[in-house]
Amino acid sequence: MKKILWLFAFGGLFLLSCSDDDVVVDQIPDPDPIVYTSGTANFSNYVAVGNSITAGYSDNALFIDGQTNSFPSMLAENFALAGGGDFNIPFMADNLGGATLGGQPILGNRLILDFSSG
Repeated sequence: MKKILWLFAFGGLFLLSCSDDDVVVDQIPDPDPIVYTSGTANFSNYVAVGNSITAGYSDNALFIDGQTNSFPSMLAENFALAGGGDFNIPFMADNLGGATLGGQPILGNRLILDFSSG
């Protein structure tokens, strides 16, 4: 018991000997602006050819949100920052996904993950 008491006393002194010597930085310097350059590459013409992954096929359907988040669309957005040309995507007629008849879903709609509570 006496050995444990000395251990607690030493531990208490060890914790009390700590001090707060950290200097608080009040101002965070602004980062340098990013300058995008294409170097020797020419991004004025960009064509994306591929399969369903290239088209933005997701959630078992092809719809506008999937196409805007496809990797060719993301590449074109970054190419535009470096002086690239326009990139046109032939979007689907609706943002529903799934089978439609006359603009109305007939086999259910795409599944959307909703994080709202309720």
